[in-house]
Amino acid sequence: MFEKAIEVASNHYRFLQEGKYEEWLSTLTKDLRETASVRGSSPDFWWRTGRRYVTAYGVRYEYYKVDERLSRATKVKIFFKRLNPDGTLRGSPVPIWLIKENEEWKVFQASY
Repeated sequence: MFEKAIEVASNHYRFLQEGKYEEWLSTLTKDLRETASVRGSSPDFWWRTGRRYVTAYGVRYEYYKVDERLSRATKVKIFFKRLNPDGTLRGSPVPIWLIKENEEWKVFQASY
């Protein structure tokens, strides 16, 4: 049921890891994309924080699970493992929320 949402969330983290800002931005909701250039906005903070984890610590993100009890047809909470370069966990799995916007899954809350 949430395969496409998992794909969008996976791309969100992959684009972050690869430093592909425009592609990463395309995974966000319209409202978030519109504020992304504002210093201190959520997308600005997410990008800088996520990139710092990738560049300073070498972390990568791997799909873990969908929180079925909080997910619906138009909203889904997905967890990703944050992994060190050696594959060990770096803290607890991090949540990412997506909603359906114009029939497409888009990120509206992310953690790094």
